[in-house]
Amino acid sequence: MLLTAGILLAACSGPIHLGNPLTLPVRGLASALENASYNAQRREVKAWITANEAAMRAERFGGAITAELLATVPPEVREKVRRELREAASFPDFTERATVIVMVHRD
Repeated sequence: MLLTAGILLAACSGPIHLGNPLTLPVRGLASALENASYNAQRREVKAWITANEAAMRAERFGGAITAELLATVPPEVREKVRRELREAASFPDFTERATVIVMVHRD
């Protein structure tokens, strides 16, 4: 009996992370919409990088084509993103790496 009571008290002592169960459907729908929006943006960025990779490499990630990609990145981190793109250029999965780099720093 004491063991059972101890287990029940231990189970109830922590914070409840789920919140109000009545809001779960709304939060689930909001999460699905956010994910759909993010995935659409990610596909758009990846398609742009794929289409312009050769031009970006030719200008060594410092010219007008790269600047067009970086227009969605806050000005204070654009040089950092350029450096990261230059580093990613040596990997065979450049397109995927570049997509992640841009998405992480996007507005």
